[in-house]
Amino acid sequence: IIINGMSFALPLFIMAIGGIYSERSGITNLALEGLQGMGAFIGALVAYSMIQKMGGASQVPYYMAMLFAMIGGPMDPNAGVAPCITPHALCIKFKANQVISGVVVNILAMALTSFLTKTINRNVFGAASDKFELGVSQRITIPGLSQIPVLGAFFTNVYPFEFLILVIAFIAWYVLYRTSFGLRLRACGDNPAAVDAAGGNVAQIQFIAVM
Repeated sequence: IIINGMSFALPLFIMAIGGIYSERSGITNLALEGLQGMGAFIGALVAYSMIQKMGGASQVPYYMAMLFAMIGGPMDPNAGVAPCITPHALCIKFKANQVISGVVVNILAMALTSFLTKTINRNVFGAASDKFELGVSQRITIPGLSQIPVLGAFFTNVYPFEFLILVIAFIAWYVLYRTSFGLRLRACGDNPAAVDAAGGNVAQIQFIAVM
C-alpha cells in the first residue's frame, strides 16, 4: 500500500514544486489542479491516439503522454490559446486578483476537459464514453537495490516516471536555491522593489516562475 501510494503521491509532489516556484516569486497559484487536469487530458489524448495505431504493448505512448502533458498543461487544445496562463499574466501585468484567476482556471479546466473528452470520443473515436480507456506503463525493478531489506521494496516494481520526478525535483531545488536566477526569483516574492532597483525584470521572472 505504501509503495503504490508513493506512485500516486509523486505527481502531486511535482505539482507542489511548481506551486512553490510561483509562491516564492510572489504569485499565489491556486490553479494547480486546473493545470494538472488540463495536462492529464492532453497526455491521455496523446496516449490514447497512439495506442490506437501502435497497440497497447508499446511503451512509447506513455512517455509521449508525459511530454505532451507538460507542454499542454497550460494550453487550450480547442482554441489554440493559453487561457490557463492568461489569468496569471493578468495578475502579473495588471495586478488582477490572484484568487479569482486561480478559481477561474480550475472551473474552466474541469468543464472543458470533460466536454472535450466526450466530444472527441464520440466524433473521432466513435466511442460513447466520458473517458479515455488506457492501460498502464510497465514497471521496473532495480537490480541490487531491490535486494536491500525493507528499503528494497522502494526499488521493486516501480514506474519509471517516479525516478524522473525525483530527478526533476532535485534540479528544481538546485535552480531555486543554488543559482542567481533562483535568488532573484525568491527576492521577487520577498522584496520585488529591491529586484527592480537592481535592474531585474520582476514581471518577467514571475511569469517564468508560473510557467
